[in-house]
Amino acid sequence: MMMMMQRRKCIDQELEKLQEEIPIFKKQCEESEEAKMQVLKELDGTRRLIEELKLNLERAQTEEQQARQDSELAKLRVEEMEQGIADEASIATKAQLEVAKARHASAVSELQTVRSELEQLRADYAVLVSERDAAVRKAEEAVSESKEVEKCVEDLTVELITMKQNLEAAHAAHLEAEDHRIGADLAREQDTLYWEEEVKKAKDEISRLNQQILSANELKSDLQTASALLHDLKAELAAYMETKPQQHEEADVGITHSGIQAAVESTRREIEELKLQAEKAASEVNCLRLTAASLETELEREKAELAGTQQREEMVSIIAASIEAELNRTRSDISLAQIKEKEARERMVELTKQLQVVAQDANQAKSLAETRQAELWRAKEEAEQAKAEANTIDNQLHAVHKEIEAAKAAEKLALAAMNALEESESARKNKEWDSPTGVKISLEEYYELSKQTHAAEEEANARIAAAMSQIDVAKESELKSMKKLEDVNQQLAGKKKALETAVQKAEEAKGGKLAVEQELRKWREVHEERRRISESVNRNSCPRLSFEDRKEHDASILHHRSPKGNVHESNHENPFTQEGSVEHEPSLEATKTTKKKRRSFFPRIFMFLARKKSSKTA
Repeated sequence: MMMMMQRRKCIDQELEKLQEEIPIFKKQCEESEEAKMQVLKELDGTRRLIEELKLNLERAQTEEQQARQDSELAKLRVEEMEQGIADEASIATKAQLEVAKARHASAVSELQTVRSELEQLRADYAVLVSERDAAVRKAEEAVSESKEVEKCVEDLTVELITMKQNLEAAHAAHLEAEDHRIGADLAREQDTLYWEEEVKKAKDEISRLNQQILSANELKSDLQTASALLHDLKAELAAYMETKPQQHEEADVGITHSGIQAAVESTRREIEELKLQAEKAASEVNCLRLTAASLETELEREKAELAGTQQREEMVSIIAASIEAELNRTRSDISLAQIKEKEARERMVELTKQLQVVAQDANQAKSLAETRQAELWRAKEEAEQAKAEANTIDNQLHAVHKEIEAAKAAEKLALAAMNALEESESARKNKEWDSPTGVKISLEEYYELSKQTHAAEEEANARIAAAMSQIDVAKESELKSMKKLEDVNQQLAGKKKALETAVQKAEEAKGGKLAVEQELRKWREVHEERRRISESVNRNSCPRLSFEDRKEHDASILHHRSPKGNVHESNHENPFTQEGSVEHEPSLEATKTTKKKRRSFFPRIFMFLARKKSSKTA
């Protein structure tokens, strides 16, 4: 019992510790989810920066290529102008036209790609909306499952409380059974002691009766000898009476009258003494006959009492055997109850573990629901990002249109410049140097223009290098965020598996709970049947006295047997005939009266023997 109490205390302490640790773990999970959300936001921001930097890099690269092409074409055109080549034969003008056409074609292809990307983004947006709806449904299902798990946990707690109550009831029944067994053992020991004393007393009485029978036989032999003596005396008296006149006739001469009178008186005395002795012998014979008859009746009574005591001993042995069988049954029931109690304790421990697992699974389900909600928010954010990307693509399209328009304007300007150069060359040929439409470029301006183009190229290269460095940094941050994302996805997969295992364990716990309930019902039915059978056996095994009456009766016996109690007149008295006993059955009262009559006869025998001794001494 102490071990059970200590185990229960340990289990309660562990449950309290777990209940205290649950909010801490919840806070840690919330903090980890918040950190994960922050990481995801940072990852989205880095992705946006990377895309923007990629766009800027592409723009810079295209601008650089266009600037290089323009500079090369300008150099060629300048060289051709120095050489005096006409517009129709100039390679630079043709290259410029080809470049303009290629730029136009690339702009058209970019526009088509942008339109295709827009369509893909719209399709992705529709897919994301459907995924969002599915995620919302899954989140609702997870919430409903978590509620069901909470209900199951509450039901299991209620069942655990009922199991504890049933265990306490079983402990109480076990203690009552042990008390009953101890009381039965004490009663059986007292009964055995009592019947052993009764057997000893009966043996003593039998030995005394045997002695009395021997004394009666001796008296019978004395009576026979006395009767033989009386018969001899009578014969002698008759012979004497016959021989007396002959002797008187023969001795008349020598005997006087006085002698005859003395002889007659002496013979009379002798005759009177013989008569008295004969009467005494007859009375003694009658007394001995009476005593023999009384002793025979007493022997018969003692034999009947011996048969009754033997029957009682047999009944006591049968009752003791039934009590021992009942004790064995109760011990077997107690052992079975202890085994089932151990099994119930083990099941309680398993149920507590299952409750802890189910609680953890419920927390994991809640965290999964929260993660699903976070995924929903992410899907919404991704949809917003897709919208932003679509807007950026629209902006890019507008920029491409503007670039196309700028290219067209540059083409027009290049054509105008070519026309002007052609006009200047024609004017140079016709020596019309002073025409207002002519353009003159000095060497210094040409060098300045070349320097500016070179500086512009260097700036573009520096910008490209800076953009490439930013792109590298963004790629590194993207790799880190991708690793974090992979870790988070792995954790999510593990949590999903844990949730599935938790659901399976919850189902197994439900099945185990049902099995435990069925076993408990069976055990209760079997225990009630055994208890009813034991009660019926106890009622049938003690028809004379109930268990409490037997205890009171045994207590009264011990009180009267103690040296301080009231002792009866004779040593052979039955304890059932005491004055302190309360409300016994009529059979006990009958035994009282018979034994009192029997014991009242013994003083008469003693008085008769005392008289006989006094007469002999006289």
